[in-house]
Amino acid sequence: MKSRKIGNTSLQSGLLGLGCNKMLDPDNAEMVAVANAAIDLGINQFDGADSYGGGLCEKFFAKVLKTRRNQATIVTKFASLRQPDGSIAVDGSPAYARKACEASLQRLEMDCIDLYYLHRIDPKVPVEESIGAMADLVKAGKVKQIGISNASADVIRRAHKTHPLAAVQMEYSLLERGVEQQVLPVCKELGITFVAYGPLTYAFLSGEVQKHADLPPNDLFRRRQSRFAEENIPHNLKLLAALDQVRAECGGTRAQLALAWTLHRPWDVLPIPGSTKLAHLKDNAAAADISLSPAQVAKLDAAFAPGAARGSSAGGAAPAK
Repeated sequence: MKSRKIGNTSLQSGLLGLGCNKMLDPDNAEMVAVANAAIDLGINQFDGADSYGGGLCEKFFAKVLKTRRNQATIVTKFASLRQPDGSIAVDGSPAYARKACEASLQRLEMDCIDLYYLHRIDPKVPVEESIGAMADLVKAGKVKQIGISNASADVIRRAHKTHPLAAVQMEYSLLERGVEQQVLPVCKELGITFVAYGPLTYAFLSGEVQKHADLPPNDLFRRRQSRFAEENIPHNLKLLAALDQVRAECGGTRAQLALAWTLHRPWDVLPIPGSTKLAHLKDNAAAADISLSPAQVAKLDAAFAPGAARGSSAGGAAPAK
């Protein structure tokens, strides 16, 4: 897979990254195989967070990637704190930024984080203060580059003015295109890479989910999203016909074509599909080799036009204003 820079920085990534929110068990042989195969395939950006598994994701990186540290771009985040009742609290204060970074470095067993995100915008703290504290971490050599997640265009501008951002991360897929109106243009203007999580709409675009009952009972993340509601799934499944039409023309799977579409946008988009299965990882990686014609991109744009899908995401916090 070709290598590319993240924003206006020296950080390197493959055309795709790897979402690691479920990579929590270093004793799981297949998860370890996925991590190593990802690097072998050129997918070397590992996207984690201190909130994934309550720190287990970072510990997974420490154990599994230590011998391949120079081949991996390690990403983690702070400010999102899961409460005992399952709710999310946000702390973007400078004091917590410093505390969280030290804790992440300890779990990662590393001296420096490649890319450090403000995971959620704290409404109690001006973003300039949060980013200012992260800039201090860069100066101290604890972080190489910084990014921001789930933010509005205005907040992105303010953050970037405080310290240059390498990346902005938000949900983006054929079914979730809200960022195209303001966020993606701002990222292009400022030279910031847009990192797209949920680029397959959590397996929906692959056709894996045919009815609400297909979701495991404990999969509250997807069950809470109205686009996975029983009354909306049949309508949304009909949209996949456009993927099948393009597939008849150029081959590939539905998932590969959905990922390829993100790589053919007029913006700098870096998708990070999650994979804990080796077969899924290899399938996703092949998307980087698919070339879509302008007509095929236009066909998918039209079929999945904003508003075409029914229901909305519950995947992330609403962008701060």
